[in-house]
Amino acid sequence: MTNNLLYKDLAKGIFDAMNKRDFSEIQNSISENLIFDFPGAGRIDGAKRVVLFLTALLRKYSVLQFNVSEVFVEGDRACAIWTNQGESKDGKPYANKGVTIFQFTDNKIGSMSDYFKDTSFTFFK
Repeated sequence: MTNNLLYKDLAKGIFDAMNKRDFSEIQNSISENLIFDFPGAGRIDGAKRVVLFLTALLRKYSVLQFNVSEVFVEGDRACAIWTNQGESKDGKPYANKGVTIFQFTDNKIGSMSDYFKDTSFTFFK
């Protein structure tokens, strides 16, 4: 598998894990030193902390599904373009679209940074 295909698969794997609400399958795909930059929360360091954060974030929604429309790879970086839709725990509909930038180290995800259209919500209100 070329790095382009591997990196596309790794990027899509993060969104598959969020859709399943199960991060066990991606544990070997992320660096122990993973860095995640998320709007409103800032930089989160370490694979365990990132997975805990994503798990807590998903708990805000009774349903939340991501659809990745494209992944572009250039060198050791990838950009995933996505949309999501769902419903918050209080029954309000939610939808957003954005991009996640990935950087790879030793064929694992070393960092992720999210950019999205609707920034009215932050995790820590």
